[in-house]
Amino acid sequence: MALDGVYTHFLVNELNEKISKSRLESIWSNQTSFIFQFYRQKERQYLNINLNASFASCYLTNNPHAKGEIASFTNQLKKHLEGGILEEIKQYKSDRVIIFYFTYYDFILGPIKKEIIFEAMGRHANLYLIENNKIVDVYKKTFVIDGRHLVPNAEFEFFNTDKLDAKEYTFNPLLTPKELTEKYLGISLRLAKFLCENPINPYDIKVNPTYSKLENKSYYFNLFEGEVTNYHTLSEALDARIIQQSNPKTPYFTFIKNHQKKLDKKYEQLIKQRENAYLHLQDKDKGDLIYQSNYDLNLNYKKIDGIDLDDRYSLSKNAQIFYKNYQKAKRSLTFINTEINGVLEQKQIFDNYQFELEKSDEQELQDFKEILIPYGFMKQSLKKQHKQNKHKVKLLTIKDSEATYTIGKNSLQNGYLMNELGKPNDYWFHVKDAPGSHLLVRCEELSEHVLRKASMLAAHFSSLAESSSIPVNYTRFKYVSKMSGKPASFVKIKNEKTIYIDIDKDLITTYLFKA
Repeated sequence: MALDGVYTHFLVNELNEKISKSRLESIWSNQTSFIFQFYRQKERQYLNINLNASFASCYLTNNPHAKGEIASFTNQLKKHLEGGILEEIKQYKSDRVIIFYFTYYDFILGPIKKEIIFEAMGRHANLYLIENNKIVDVYKKTFVIDGRHLVPNAEFEFFNTDKLDAKEYTFNPLLTPKELTEKYLGISLRLAKFLCENPINPYDIKVNPTYSKLENKSYYFNLFEGEVTNYHTLSEALDARIIQQSNPKTPYFTFIKNHQKKLDKKYEQLIKQRENAYLHLQDKDKGDLIYQSNYDLNLNYKKIDGIDLDDRYSLSKNAQIFYKNYQKAKRSLTFINTEINGVLEQKQIFDNYQFELEKSDEQELQDFKEILIPYGFMKQSLKKQHKQNKHKVKLLTIKDSEATYTIGKNSLQNGYLMNELGKPNDYWFHVKDAPGSHLLVRCEELSEHVLRKASMLAAHFSSLAESSSIPVNYTRFKYVSKMSGKPASFVKIKNEKTIYIDIDKDLITTYLFKA
């Protein structure tokens, strides 16, 4: 997750321990990332200050990026700071603001105090070179933003805030997570949710640098679900995320996960709407009870017979409101249930895309561009380009003396397999009731050897690959048909049989070597 103020507090402590009193030897930059090379006690450390909007952070790295073209701002940093001593590092209040205090020794003027101020504010992330509280230079120059002049020679001002410092935090069971973030500076929504469930001061939580591979995020303790990796330092955990982002699959995984989150949110909203609709189905009984009562229907009441009423209206009007709510709820349930089924189908589709992406190699990522374009993966200007220049689909094919085995590892490949390649008398294999690749077998006879080889390949290219006795369905290709309105990976089958197979990894390696 992005830095918050509490996370920043512990990060500043770590950086102080590692690089304070170090000499700054060199500075270089590459796009939005700045590397500061420090030397102390025969050891070099590399500080990475990253201004990327989606990952504004600073941390020590063992993998500094190569030097890019020297921009004017980088030149200013080099001119004013190289050769200086980093005296200490501080955090501004409990905000996502880190101040690096330097002493630079001039031959004539003697020691000069200078600062670098890093604001890790997402898309507003910025880096300042300060002397005597004046901006010498700034990475993002803006004349006025939130009343601040972000230009050289202007007085530097911190962001104004009325929030309490996070160090003043006290547990209050009446506050919601959102209210916590609005009250305290430096407490993120995710941390606030944890604090609402656990009466503990965030500064008392033991530092346990944690990285989530699933979310490609890190934090100073484990706030994540699923598999995590723990590191010795916060910098190592932050550095792991950067390395992970170099994976060419990352943009696709990010897009799929964001879509899954939207579907999960929509599903939760629909469930609440359905529950509310079921409650309003009881309004018909309330309306009936009003008309069956012995009260004057023209009079106004707040409550009768345990039924809460709107006393601005007569009993008759309240009854009509109840009937109207009942009719509305009855009509909406059909729509809501249809929407829920649609969301569940979409969730299944994107879960399948995630599996297919996990099993793909780098050469197959072009397939995923075409698969995800209809969902908004690329900008409109690029959609037309891809429609005009669709690449040739390549499928993994294995041949032996008895058969040809063709494997569709994603929806695009399965579409080609279904629409272009498959013949009625071919055989189709797929792991039973789980995500997996479609496998087409062309042979004169489905011998025991072909059956077991095809089943093992289908099991290997599935989400059950680490299991034993894996069930695999197979049938003639003519009994396989696409499901209307769904990607090609979703099919209906008839006359299928099931074989249970264990994977022999040595055999699989041999099969794939011959592909």
